[in-house]
Amino acid sequence: MIYSNKKVQPSANLAAQNAKIIANVNALKEKNLLRIEGNEVFVYPAIWKDQATALNWIKCLHIYCMLKHRFKEKDLLDFKDYTTGELIGTFKNKKATVLFTF
Repeated sequence: MIYSNKKVQPSANLAAQNAKIIANVNALKEKNLLRIEGNEVFVYPAIWKDQATALNWIKCLHIYCMLKHRFKEKDLLDFKDYTTGELIGTFKNKKATVLFTF
């Protein structure tokens, strides 16, 4: 759609996206592939296929924590390896960061 000589993308249904995020995270928690303790998320790095996928998961898990655990938008969220406890990613000041290579 073009509006005022600029191309504009229609916004997606935010409620549907949030519902899908909640369903996916709950499915991972049921399979014991994901554990959330306070501001730490324990996840198997193998489910993150590449850098873009990892960043997307970090953002989605932050949205989940904001919805379900009443996190604020700027709250720190640490992502750790499920088995070793090593820090593998963070979400800080609205910015996702992956700390390991693929």
